Amino acid sequence: MPSTEADAASYATTSSTDFYEILGIPLTETSPTLLRKAFRKQSLKWHPDKNPDPSAAETFHLLSIAYDVLSDPGTRAAYDNARNARLAKKRRHEAFDLNRRRMQEDLERREGQAKRTRTDADDAEDAFRRQMSKLQAEGATLRHKREEALRTAAKEAEAAESNGDGGGEEDAVAAATAPAAAAVRGGAVGKSRFSELDRTLRVRWKRRNNDAITAAHLRTLFSRFGPVQDCVVPSDSPKPGSKEKKLKTALLVFESIVAAHAAVHAAQGSDNKDFNAFKDIVWAGGEEPDISHDGPAPKTTTTTPSFGSFSSAKKTEDADYESITLMRMRAAEKARIEVEIRKQDEQDEEEEGVR
Repeated sequence: MPSTEADAASYATTSSTDFYEILGIPLTETSPTLLRKAFRKQSLKWHPDKNPDPSAAETFHLLSIAYDVLSDPGTRAAYDNARNARLAKKRRHEAFDLNRRRMQEDLERREGQAKRTRTDADDAEDAFRRQMSKLQAEGATLRHKREEALRTAAKEAEAAESNGDGGGEEDAVAAATAPAAAAVRGGAVGKSRFSELDRTLRVRWKRRNNDAITAAHLRTLFSRFGPVQDCVVPSDSPKPGSKEKKLKTALLVFESIVAAHAAVHAAQGSDNKDFNAFKDIVWAGGEEPDISHDGPAPKTTTTTPSFGSFSSAKKTEDADYESITLMRMRAAEKARIEVEIRKQDEQDEEEEGVR
């Protein structure tokens, strides 16, 4: 181990040992007498002959160096400068670590928010898909039940006619129409034979500059065609990291097929500025509900004046028959007007040609 005299100068600027702490004196202590007294006290404590601790010899050696450094004013000034520089560097590192921890915590917080936002967007999109699937499934189930009931009723009516029993004719007709009436009463058809999907429209519009278009706004705008049963507008929060969609979509379920039909045809090519913001207004099922199989209004026979079962079945079908008739009348009127407009345009062109 080097001698104390040789180590004193180098330890003054390179040692990381706190000489004030090892001697047990404050930084402001400059009295040679008190410094010598503190050195003697620590030397007796850490002398290798009196202290069995393995580190006693090294500590005793450092005590000697500390006394030599602090007892000389020039060496002590150099040591104080080096010690202050080390403490300032340590504080800078601690501040840097604190800022790094804050940055890490802020990053983790933002990642958590992004994850929650992504989850909310996924939930909203899943809810929208479930609503569409539900409407499609309900429509398919209702159509299947309705067609099955009508097929069964037709078969039983044919069987009743082939039997030719005059006295039991009323019972036979009632039995033949019972399945269809039961389907209506049981909710397979309800007030209308059209399912929710048949009465549902899909509305799309540009996202930009159309923040005013909300579920309440859509209800108010489209209620002019008839009562709106439900309006579904998915959440517009985009997934983090994904590009924002240009279009927004909503589902409008009308209480009647007539209102839905009127909304589709009135909005197409309309000059009304309220509908200019919409890119398209179409049937949610992808095509207009088929009304061709519905047939004419329920017939009355001359051989049987009145049957209770026919009356109940007729009442349940009247609403749909009237709705379909109204839709056909509107479509025919629209076609007639278009034909007249084309004829007028052709006449105008001919007159221009003659001139």
